[in-house]
Parts: sequence; C-alpha cells; structure tokens
Amino acid sequence: MDFESERSNVSRPSWTSISIGSVVGFVNVAVVIALYASGGYPALESPTAVAALVATGFVLGFVAAFVSAFTRLVTPLVGLLAVLVGTAYAEVTTPRPEWSQLEGYVIVDGPTYVSSYANAWYVWFSVLLIVGVFEFAIRRGYGVGDRRLRNLPQLPLSGPALVAIVLGVASIVAAGTTLLVLRAGIRPPVASVGVFVVTIAVAAVPLAAVLTRGIVSPVVLFALVPYFLVVEVFAATDSPVHILLFGPYAIVLAIAWVLEGAARSRVRGWDGGRFAVGDGT
Repeated sequence: MDFESERSNVSRPSWTSISIGSVVGFVNVAVVIALYASGGYPALESPTAVAALVATGFVLGFVAAFVSAFTRLVTPLVGLLAVLVGTAYAEVTTPRPEWSQLEGYVIVDGPTYVSSYANAWYVWFSVLLIVGVFEFAIRRGYGVGDRRLRNLPQLPLSGPALVAIVLGVASIVAAGTTLLVLRAGIRPPVASVGVFVVTIAVAAVPLAAVLTRGIVSPVVLFALVPYFLVVEVFAATDSPVHILLFGPYAIVLAIAWVLEGAARSRVRGWDGGRFAVGDGT
C-alpha cells in the first residue's frame, strides 16, 4: 500500500468532528481558567499568559477530541479527559496554593496542579499521539473493533509510511519530553540533546514492534514512560537528568520484542499476520 492509496482512505473532516473538537477545546479552557481563578493564580493578571492558556488549552482539547471523532480512536479523547479530571480532582482536594512576592519574584507555597497540567500541554499532546497510534495498530491488526475505525490506513503499511510514522511520532514524543526537561531546569542544559535522542529510541522501538509484527510486549512496557513523564510534570523537584534512563530502557523494550517474536513464532508459528510489511504494493 503506497502513500496515494493510504491518502485515498481519508475523507474530508465533517462538521460533527469539528464541532466535537471545538466543544472539548472550550471545555478544557473553561476548566483550566476556572481552576486558575479558584486558586488565585497570578497568571490571570497577565493578558499574555491568559492568551497562552486559552490558545494551548483549546488546541489540545480540540485535537484530541477531533481525532477521536474523525477516526473513532478512543484513547486520544479518553486520555485527555482522564488527565483533565485527575488534575481537577487533585486541585480541588488539596490545600490552595499561597502566593507572595519577594524582590519581584512570585513565591508559591503549595501544589499547583492545574498550572503543571496547562504548561505541559506538549507532553499530553505527544503522549496521546503515540497511544493513539498504538490503539490503531492493535485494533486494525488484531481486528478489535476495526470496522468502526474511519479515515485510517489498512495494514500492512508501506515502507515509506511506516518509517514516516515511527520516526515522526517518536520525534514528537522526544520533542515534548525535551521541552519538559528544559522547563524543569535540566543540568547541564546540553543534556537535553541526550534526552531527545534516548526518547526517540524508547518511543520508536514499541512503535516499530507493533506496526511491523504485531508485537505487544514493548507497548505494554512502554507504559512506564508516560508514567515517569506524569511524575515529572506534577511531582518531580530535582533535575530531570534521570530521564536519560530512557536509553537503557529502550534496550529492554528491544529485548522484549525479540523474545516475544521468537516465542510466538516457535509456539504458534506467528509470521506477523496482517502486520507483516510486504513489498509496499
């Protein structure tokens, strides 16, 4: 299957999909602004900061909901709502932050969950993207409700499409992670280059495993990666240099790929099924 045939499976976005995306985008913004207001966040005093919150919050909510409505993938919208609801619950059930100023700097005492959520929009975008690709691969490849999917290619993917998806999605995850560690103050800053490289590796391995052979153990083990990103967003206070451990973990995922592939091939004669990449025709 080449790029042209893959594109031919995509219809024009419907007003329903756009409307659903817009509604969720506005809901995301409304919840964030309401939580900022209830917590007395000083950011609301800055028109520029408010504009940034509105823009990024709307885009994040719109994209997640639009993709789910347009493709019938569940994880983008459900994942976003899970993070949003979890953030709101944590914000309203913990003591409100106390704000003060010292020599022109804003000092906060207490947790600021909604601020962490809103400012890490690029992390949620990248995580929802890769989880959505995992869902697509498993549902399409193993026939789990795949008849409900819309505007998505069939498997196997062509070679160029496979490379583009694996490297493209892995790069977006790496970019989001790198922005996160830079914002967290990684030392030395040049270590962020290493973070970018190892995150590409740890994201590319499970993507390639599931898209080319239907191997799922690296996907399951990959769950630790978004877990550590969530911890980094909401709880970590030290330099995030430990994210470099994604490099060795990528090797663990690759070993899991090899072991599962060998076991399934020997026990059940698994040859990749509809995942197996052929000659690209």
